[in-house]
Formats: sequence, C-alpha cells, structure tokens
Amino acid sequence: MFGELIADREALRVLLACMAAIFAASLQPPYLSLYVANVEQGIRDPGSGVAIEVAAAYLLLAVLTLVGGASGDIFGHKRFMLFGLFAVMVTNILGMFLLNSSYYTLLNSLNTITSSFIMPMTIAIVTLAFPLAVRPFAYGAVFAVQGIGYVTASSLYGIFEPTSAQWVAFLPAIIMGFVAIRLVRRDTQESRAPNDISRQELLLNLAWASAIFGLVYGVLAIGGGLDSRNMFLVIGICVIGFIIAYRWVARRMRGSAVKMYDVRDLSLAILAGIMLSAGQGTLFYQTSVFFQRVQGVGPVVSGARLAPYVIALMIATLFVVRLSQRFGARRMITGGLLLMALGLGSMFFIQPTTPYWQLIVPMLIMGFGFGVSAPPRTVVVLTTPPPGLTGMAAGVNTAAGQSGFALGVVLSSILVTLFADQNFKQQLEQTNAPPQVMNAATRVFQEFFSRAMSGDLTRLPENLAQQVTLSFGNAFTVGLAMTFVVIAIILAITGVVIFLGMNKGLKGSFVTRPVGGQNAGSTETQPSP
Repeated sequence: MFGELIADREALRVLLACMAAIFAASLQPPYLSLYVANVEQGIRDPGSGVAIEVAAAYLLLAVLTLVGGASGDIFGHKRFMLFGLFAVMVTNILGMFLLNSSYYTLLNSLNTITSSFIMPMTIAIVTLAFPLAVRPFAYGAVFAVQGIGYVTASSLYGIFEPTSAQWVAFLPAIIMGFVAIRLVRRDTQESRAPNDISRQELLLNLAWASAIFGLVYGVLAIGGGLDSRNMFLVIGICVIGFIIAYRWVARRMRGSAVKMYDVRDLSLAILAGIMLSAGQGTLFYQTSVFFQRVQGVGPVVSGARLAPYVIALMIATLFVVRLSQRFGARRMITGGLLLMALGLGSMFFIQPTTPYWQLIVPMLIMGFGFGVSAPPRTVVVLTTPPPGLTGMAAGVNTAAGQSGFALGVVLSSILVTLFADQNFKQQLEQTNAPPQVMNAATRVFQEFFSRAMSGDLTRLPENLAQQVTLSFGNAFTVGLAMTFVVIAIILAITGVVIFLGMNKGLKGSFVTRPVGGQNAGSTETQPSP
C-alpha cells in the first residue's frame, strides 16, 4: 500500500512540507468570517440578506482561487505558494497588532485571498511529486490536515474571543507559517506549465471554469435565495444556456491547437467537491453550535468532539489507494457521497440531551465517506484539463471545496431557522392567536433565535443570556434534525446524478492499462482522457 510512498523519501518530504503549508493556511483566526457573531446571526435570519452577500463573496473568492492557480502555472508553483505563505504570515502579524483598528477589515480580506492561493499550489506540487499509484493517498493526507486545521482554528477562536487576549489566537498560525516557509523552500522543487501552453489556452480554461462555478454555485444568489419562486426557472435557463454555449464554442474550436476542459466530467467533479464540502460544512458549523449553545460545553471540548470525523477521514486515506485499484473514480465518488448522506441523515434523532457517544458512529461514517471520495474526485479534476495546467486544475479543485463549505454553512443555517420557525408556528397555532399576532411573534422569534444561536446577547447579563439561549435550544435542535435529513437527501441525489452522468470509463489515474496498443508487452498507469 505504501511501498512507492516510502521508497521515495524526497517525495515524502515534499508531502510533509505541503502538509505544513496547508495547516498554516487553515489556522487563520476566524474573527471576520462565518464564525463571527454578527455574520452568523445574519445567515440565520432569512430576511437579512446576509446569506446572499456571503454567497456572492465566496463565489468571488472561488474565482480568485482559479486566478491564483493559473498564476502558479505562469510564475511557478513553489514561488507562488511561498508568496501566499509570506503574505498570510505578514497579514497575521499585522492583524495581531491592529485587531481593533479600522484597518483590520482590509487585512483580513487580504489574508483570506492570499491563503486561498496555498491549497491549489499544494495540490499542484503533490501531483507532480508523486507517482500515480500513491497520489490519492497524498491528496487524502492533505485533506485530513486541512480538517484538523479548521477544527483547531475554531477551538482557538472560541477560547480567546471572549477575553482581552484575542491576539494570542494569531500566534499558532504565525509560528506555523515560519515552519511552512522553511520546509517549502528546502524540500520542494520549482515547477510551472510547459512553454508550449499558450496564454490563450490558459485564459480560455480559466474563463470556462469560472463559468461552471457561476452556474453550479452562484445560482443561489442569482435565483434570489431559497424563497424565490423563479429559482428553478433561472437554473433551467442557466443549464440550457451553458450547454448551448459549450456546443457553440466546441464547434468553433474543432481542429484548433488550443484545448478545453472536458466540460461534462469537470462539471460533475466540481459538483461533487461542492456537495462533499457542503456536507462537511453543515456538520462542522451546526454541531459546534449545538455542542456549545445547546449542551453548554466549551470551545475546546466542542472541537475535540469532531475528532471521530477527522480520524475516520485519516483512516479512509489508508484504504483509498487499495480501493482505487478495485473501483473507478465514479463509483468511489458516488459511494462517498452516499456514505456522507447516510451518516448525516442518521443524526435525525438528535435531541438537546442526546449523549455524545450516540453521535460518534454517524460522524465516523461521514468522515470515511469524505475520505474515500475526495481523493478520486481530485484525481478526476487534475487529469481532466489539458496536460500542463496543473495549477489551474488545482485551483478548480480548491475553489470547489471553499465554495461548498460556505454553501453548506449558509444553506444549513437558513434551513435550521426555517424549520425552527415552522415548529414555533405550529405551537402558536394551538393558542388560536390572531394572524397579525402570529406574524409579529414569528418575526420576534426569528430575531431572538438568530441572536441566541450566534451568541449575540452581549447586552444581557450572563445568567439571563444563558437562560435565553437554553430556551431556544429545543427549537434549534428540532430544526437541526430536519436540516440534517434535507442535506442528506441532497447529497444522495448528487451521488446518483454523478453515477449516471459521469463517464463510465473515467477512472482518473486509478486504471492500469496497456500502452501502445493491445499487443504491447508492458503496462503503465495512465490517466484516462
């Protein structure tokens, strides 16, 4: 299983350097992110408009990540990753001293943008450093470290956010940044796109990948949100327009030396990445609120309770190479999505007093599902584009994960509020209250619910704030259980769509086949076209 990995000590050092880089990028203190109280309150309030703003912001970040991946192909993957690491470290150092100043918003935006460049460069360097047989394991190791970084950053934020020593949360990311820069400089080699890759080809694929994200992820913002009646009409128009545009461009480029991505497999691989990360974002974000706000545990304990998911993800990494030799990428991606759906859906029984041990098995199932499907999906994305555009393909892969995580957070937060509100209305109807009273009470409920679940009750005494939060805990748990079921259904439908839509012969780098025709005497692992 690990023969080729252990035999090549130089590639192993490259993997360790890349793991250090992605861990440093994942340790960013989430002061101005989805975990901030006012942002969390906004996305839990369907009428605030914050959800659409967050969706648009992450769509823009996905496009910037694609630009970063293409820039790595032009200027060099190692050089661009060092630039990202250095910029992240500098913005963290400045942010530590300017946390309460008006400049911090700008610093945090620069930090978010530059940190998004690190993951695609990591995937690009790992792709070029490892042989095809063990590349899925390397991808899985990177994803596992990223998950550990997210959990650690969230716990650090929860520890220091209520205190006057918030600047301490920056120190781990700064120290890890120094370590990552040293390892990357010492153990990685420079690489870039071949000289025969034209800038026209690079820009064309960049624009095409951005269009796919605009279709798959940005449609929520275009459609006007969950309550828009014309959302499905907008989706249909976008899909039909996308297919017509692709066929028109493909006909015009027939015989041209410039190559485009395989739009069918790439689109489905992007969809898989978005939905896998959406499931992960739903689990991480909502269970953290459940543990801290409803069950009253601290941020460190809350982060530690997600350990089964990360452990299962790491265990899946050990099996993914062996599984990839037996099953194609299409089956592994579908199977992983179905496992995530099974794990998330089996948490429908959750109650405010549910003991933690009853949630361990569902989290293990979800972690294993993500672990066996993320590496093959990455292989599909990295082998679909024209040869040489490794950074660009890695940017597509990273942007899918970023967008999906944010989409899962936004979508699940809105659903929790809607289901909790529906439960409140059912109870209110039993009192035979007049319609105008019900409407006013519902609006008050939504406001206090979003404030309580985001911890934005700073104007109340601590004891009273805890009582208000606990009083909304039952409503939150009811909405959470229903949300888990809905997201699980979406994941299962996505898995079926990918199984039916993705090319049956597409196995990425998992397939070993003869080279040079049927009579060739030797075999070599080759990526499918």
